[in-house]
Amino acid sequence: MGERPYHHGNLRTGLIEEGLALIHEEGRGNFSLRKLARRLNVSPAACYNHFPTAEALLEEMRRYVTERFCGILSQQAADGQTGCATLRMGRAYVDFFARNPHYFSFLYENGNLGIRLTEDSFEGEFEPFRIFRAQAFQEMERCRVPPEERRDDLLVMWAAVHGLAAMANMKGFHYDGDWGALTEKLLSEKITLF
Repeated sequence: MGERPYHHGNLRTGLIEEGLALIHEEGRGNFSLRKLARRLNVSPAACYNHFPTAEALLEEMRRYVTERFCGILSQQAADGQTGCATLRMGRAYVDFFARNPHYFSFLYENGNLGIRLTEDSFEGEFEPFRIFRAQAFQEMERCRVPPEERRDDLLVMWAAVHGLAAMANMKGFHYDGDWGALTEKLLSEKITLF
């Protein structure tokens, strides 16, 4: 079989998105640039022009998903709306992964995330968690939550949003309600205690 001609619009983004979908469907053990090329109907050479190895593509996929996730959290934190930014961030977190289940499995199944539940900095920390923690601690301070309670309050909020995002991504789990509204309900019960 001859090489297929390149005819894909933005192949770099296509490789990332289709690679995420392939891993979500078949797992990392079945991932290869050649298989990805077949799925996109392009030549393997076209893939290798963008990413010399599968590992290089996997690293770019991690950066791509993390950057998009950070973007939605940062947007909610910076939004000038009245109300609680942590609540908006929680809703955005769950909505983001409910719409992009292939992102959730890719980020959280790789096992090399750094998450710290204190206000101390941590080199290599998972940036989305750092953004969420910073905003939550800022709001807790403004609401005069005692410092000794903040870590556990943060853990409860992160567990709520992460747990709902995980449920939204469970195979066989069906919920016909609004994930974002459910997130707000759970978080608002905790946040109103501030």
